[in-house]
Amino acid sequence: MKDFDNLSLTVIGSGGVKLKLIATDMDGTLVDHMRELPGENAKAILAAQEGGILVVVATGRDYTEAIKPLKEAGIRCPIICVNGAEIRSEEGEIIDSTPLSTKQFREIETILGSLDIYYEIYTTKGAFTKDRKQALQVVIDVIESTGFDASEKEALQIAERRFQQGEITYVESFDNLVEDQNVEILKVLAFTKDEKARLDGKNKLENPFYELSISSSASDNLEISSRNAQKGIALKMFAENKGISMEEVMAIGDNFNDVSMLKAAGISVAMGNAEPEIKDICSYITKTNDENGVAFAINKFLKETVGK
Repeated sequence: MKDFDNLSLTVIGSGGVKLKLIATDMDGTLVDHMRELPGENAKAILAAQEGGILVVVATGRDYTEAIKPLKEAGIRCPIICVNGAEIRSEEGEIIDSTPLSTKQFREIETILGSLDIYYEIYTTKGAFTKDRKQALQVVIDVIESTGFDASEKEALQIAERRFQQGEITYVESFDNLVEDQNVEILKVLAFTKDEKARLDGKNKLENPFYELSISSSASDNLEISSRNAQKGIALKMFAENKGISMEEVMAIGDNFNDVSMLKAAGISVAMGNAEPEIKDICSYITKTNDENGVAFAINKFLKETVGK
């Protein structure tokens, strides 16, 4: 693991390459534990863009949920949504999508149902849940898992905000969405504190027959998408379309759904709050998401290159 003080050796040292693209995860990375985008991170992204560097957000969120904090921060950039199942231009237009088939969804539904695992579906029409109470509890559990001492009232307010802002919608059944030819299912996001059930579900879903990609963005969840819907695959496609080699890409992330893009990028940066396994595969470690770690990494890069 290299210290950030040595970043210049990779970027502009002998044989180094100049970065042209920065890809950053959102939850646990670009936003803080309150799911808000700090001003310092926004300033750093805007400065990078002004310096001629492309920035893309690569997130497990769908477009509706991802675009809101970016708009509020005054950031316009392409977004790799739903763990790579969808690529959107900075205008919000769909560049590419890799949805789950109806058959794949039904197989996922059967396996998760047999293990009594709660799940939400992410579609081209937004995210949906069949259990409002569980949807609220999931967000509360994620906030608690960060180790921050938010009150029950504060945690509930953050959870309720997903419904209030249209980031997730309650439906009695998923059947109408699944059967709608105009709706694509991009991801299934499953949650359970039952470790045995979660591992059993993961093992069953990883059967090559189902052709799925299984990752996680928190200790209690499973992110399930098509095998080719991965951040790394989407990032490579995006970079190639821009004429950028992966050696010219810096990726920043914190969890297992970031692995494919961190491994693909020429420079990989783990957040200070990242899982230990994520830190082990990255070239550098920055500060935590509550310490503006994305801004620290970007500003360090700008100082070592653009600022020279």
